[in-house]
Amino acid sequence: MAVLDRKFYYILLILGGVSFGTASIFIKESGMTPASITFLRFLVAGTLLTRGKLKLELSVKDYLILGSLLSFHMFTFVEGVYHTSIIDATVLVSTSPFFVVIFSALKRSVSLRDMEAVVTGFLGVVLINFPLNEGNLEGNLISLASALSIALYTFRLSSIKYTDSLSLTAWIYLFSSVISLPFFVLQGVGKVNLTSVLSLIGLIAIPTLIGHTSVVISSGKVKPQHIETIGLLEPVVATALSIPFFGEVPSALQLGGSALVILSILFIMRAV
Repeated sequence: MAVLDRKFYYILLILGGVSFGTASIFIKESGMTPASITFLRFLVAGTLLTRGKLKLELSVKDYLILGSLLSFHMFTFVEGVYHTSIIDATVLVSTSPFFVVIFSALKRSVSLRDMEAVVTGFLGVVLINFPLNEGNLEGNLISLASALSIALYTFRLSSIKYTDSLSLTAWIYLFSSVISLPFFVLQGVGKVNLTSVLSLIGLIAIPTLIGHTSVVISSGKVKPQHIETIGLLEPVVATALSIPFFGEVPSALQLGGSALVILSILFIMRAV
């Protein structure tokens, strides 16, 4: 692959990582149940991306695996935020690059630069959320499960061969919505008002159609550990957005942590 082509996918992932930073704000404002957020955002996003095409890029088995991992990640991510502190949930979900590095090491060698990027990025996330607290054990375990599932999802995607990335993305989303449907029936919708509807639209338009779609399009073109490390931009952007939305001024540690996350991405970009 040409250098310019590779850079395009990395730039796309950075854009996706920035879009992920809006997710926590939309979730916090929505007041909807985790299952309804998972079901509705993937149903609408998947329907939009099909563009009327009903052809499946992969086997039903592959879609079920990818759809299950993605819906489980989304469901546990929201549950983790609801059951423990946002700080703990953010840090624990940010361990996903470590899981991907472990999976990659079992299949192929992992470069020292990749390890440096993962460790640097994770330390940045810890600083952004410092001081840490004990949170809730159940919520912490749920957040770790969320990190593991998205790591498995990204790693699995990296081995997928496809021709139409948007069609692939659409059907992953639709299978995710079908898998989350029973939980949606059990949990219900939650709060429904103008704010929750607008928050759901925001979740669909930004972190789903831009964020998660960038991951699918870049899979197979970018190392899975690079995809997850760039995803650590989420807490950096969330910290920046908290200034205008919640009047929260970032501390020196948060600024230093954000710098480390950006540094970890520069480590990766230098190798492109």
